[in-house]
Amino acid sequence: MGELTNQVARLEREAEEAREATKLADRVGEELEGGIDDVAAVYGALLELSGELDNQIAEHNFMAVEQSAYELQGLVDDRSLCRTIDLVLLMTALHEGSGLPGTSIEHRMEGIKEMETGHPTLTQQDLDEEFNETLRKAEATWDSIWGSDPWDSEEEREDHRVEHLHDARRDATTDRALRAGRHLMELCDYIADTLWEELTVSLRSGDLDGVAHTLKAAVIAADTAPGIYKLYEANLSEQYESNPDSLGDVGEQLMAFESWLQVQGRD
Repeated sequence: MGELTNQVARLEREAEEAREATKLADRVGEELEGGIDDVAAVYGALLELSGELDNQIAEHNFMAVEQSAYELQGLVDDRSLCRTIDLVLLMTALHEGSGLPGTSIEHRMEGIKEMETGHPTLTQQDLDEEFNETLRKAEATWDSIWGSDPWDSEEEREDHRVEHLHDARRDATTDRALRAGRHLMELCDYIADTLWEELTVSLRSGDLDGVAHTLKAAVIAADTAPGIYKLYEANLSEQYESNPDSLGDVGEQLMAFESWLQVQGRD
């Protein structure tokens, strides 16, 4: 009878241990999914930021655009994000009974010395080349439409040509600033659609090298955002100098501030 009692007690202990192990596995699984969701949430944050940038650029709100550029960088190049990824990779190994990660994701990223990046790029030279090409097309358009028309005088012909090219230059100046601003949106969309989905897939599968390479590519892309804002700011300033009214309320505020400064300077 005593032996039977011992067997029953042993079986109860084993059943309790199995239940506790199941609970632990469930908790690890829940924490694992929560960590992956936290990382995946950056995807939505990037797309939301892209939409906010669209409105900010349309309103010429350059201060908000600057803040968004640094927010883009911070969303991706974030130590707390790396810690979350490390935790997810650790829990994946525990959940699947595989080998534990030997190094942190930051250390793996630092070990990647050379890699090809595919993120969209933009320089002032790119903008200037597009600007000059637009002006060449505008001049060619004028020549093809009005160049062969009879004019009352050469002066009238030249005045019409100059006005046409002036309007084209003004519009191209506006487009150049817009192009620089929208490049920030392109970065958001590229990181979200091209890199972050790939990163999440690698994270779910426990692919350490895949996560490290994709995250590093995302960080490299996001780190260009402040420099792109500087391009936007410089070209928006040229737009303001060319046509202050084109900046809407912001242009009016800047003109009012300049007038105030002039008054203060005369006092």
